[in-house]
Amino acid sequence: MAKMVGLNVSLKMGWIKKAVELLSHNLTEEEYKNELREHLSFEIDSPTNLRKAKDNLTFIWYRNGEENAVLQEEGRRLVLKYPDDITAISWCMIPLAYPVFYDLARLMGKLFEFQETVTTGQIRQKIFDEWGERSTLDYSTGKIIAAMKALEAVSSPGTGKYIASSIPVKNEEVVSFLIKTAMHFSGSSYYSFSTLNDFPFLFPFDYKVTKEQLMNDKQFVLSVFDSTLSVGLKK
Repeated sequence: MAKMVGLNVSLKMGWIKKAVELLSHNLTEEEYKNELREHLSFEIDSPTNLRKAKDNLTFIWYRNGEENAVLQEEGRRLVLKYPDDITAISWCMIPLAYPVFYDLARLMGKLFEFQETVTTGQIRQKIFDEWGERSTLDYSTGKIIAAMKALEAVSSPGTGKYIASSIPVKNEEVVSFLIKTAMHFSGSSYYSFSTLNDFPFLFPFDYKVTKEQLMNDKQFVLSVFDSTLSVGLKK
């Protein structure tokens, strides 16, 4: 069965900030959607696009998925506590709702390891190789790249060309959230401590991990194998 794409609008930073702001109002889901709809209607004329934007933002910031609820709840708590880190936290919240974002970001991160500029054609070919070539994925790829630009995670020096940003993330709780999300999607049980700064998915961010912060976060499990510190996530 083909994997669901789902993300089908070009998210804007202003919309994301409004979706986050509404989290502090303790609204029901219906009230949350209504507030979002009213805000978005000032910019979006098309009823179809208005519905898509409202639903995408609700899935990202309000609803919990069965497998990702713990991380989604942590992301909401962190973004209200540390609003200056909204870009880094959004980078993790989007794929928790729409996994295609993770795969696209991971593939772009791998490309950026070998070249300074990547192209839309390269990105599309990589994601088609993993997900299969279909029109919905092609459409969503453009929307995801636009969202990355809105988050200022990539810049575009020319049509169809992208350069990775280097966004500093210094808050240890936010850094831990980045790492936990990357580990959650990567699928391995354990990672050596030395590899925690090298997730391709996190290519736009400049962060450092300390052993102390891992020890202070009960969601991490630390073990030593052959004198190598390994890190996993508590299940």
